[in-house]
Amino acid sequence: MKRNIRRALVLWTALLTCFLGWTVQAEPATYTRPAGQPQDLTALLEKPSWMADDYRTLAGQTGLAPAALDLLREQGELAVIPAVQQAYFQPVAIQCTVYSLAARSERLVDGRNVLVALEDGDILLTPCSHVFGWRNGHAALVVDAQAGVTLEAATVGQASALGSLDKWARTPAVAVYRLRGADAATRAAVARAAVRRLTGVPYALTVGLFSDKHPTGAVQGTQCAHLVWEAYAAFGYDLDANGGPIVTPGDLARSPLLELKQVCGLPLAG
Repeated sequence: MKRNIRRALVLWTALLTCFLGWTVQAEPATYTRPAGQPQDLTALLEKPSWMADDYRTLAGQTGLAPAALDLLREQGELAVIPAVQQAYFQPVAIQCTVYSLAARSERLVDGRNVLVALEDGDILLTPCSHVFGWRNGHAALVVDAQAGVTLEAATVGQASALGSLDKWARTPAVAVYRLRGADAATRAAVARAAVRRLTGVPYALTVGLFSDKHPTGAVQGTQCAHLVWEAYAAFGYDLDANGGPIVTPGDLARSPLLELKQVCGLPLAG
């Protein structure tokens, strides 16, 4: 009996050591520093229009994709770009905290991202949430860009609720996407409907596996990526890249129906 107990203790100790080692190795994968050094963008920002090379330069200096750059020009807000550039190249210090059982999330200790050109219906994604070494990530829907309000299913044991963009400004690695080819009115309608239908829904990690992914009636359970997916599925848009029963933040990031607007602390892709 004592021998069996010792063996069990050795096994559990080995497993715990592996999990902790996996976790430590996962920590540096949070943030990607932009390549190169900051450049003076004055001449580019004064141009009446941009060519392909200009867009590439601006993206590499700010993390802003053409969708966001064009929107800033349209809104007459190009003056914000130097602040975006400064935040994009800022030195970062990252703190990892446990927020439920083994779940962890990284936050910027100092400084913050400058998220711009946000619109209702935009989608926020991050790899900065993980369980041990598995980076499950997190997702949220922007439901009131002007007021800085999101809708999120944050964690096990908490119902979906309205949140703040301030949290995302303090997340080391963030990507912003929007529905490709849809007008602002359509995306805003998705956001409004999501607030009505998907606020206060219990957290269900396995939604789609042991329950309907897209129920005909009221949604009885959701998780972060599913909430975003369900918001758009209700309007006929399937944002799950692989069409599996469970949707993840990675599935959303790979969806061909989405276009990238901005990255902070992540490689420019998409």
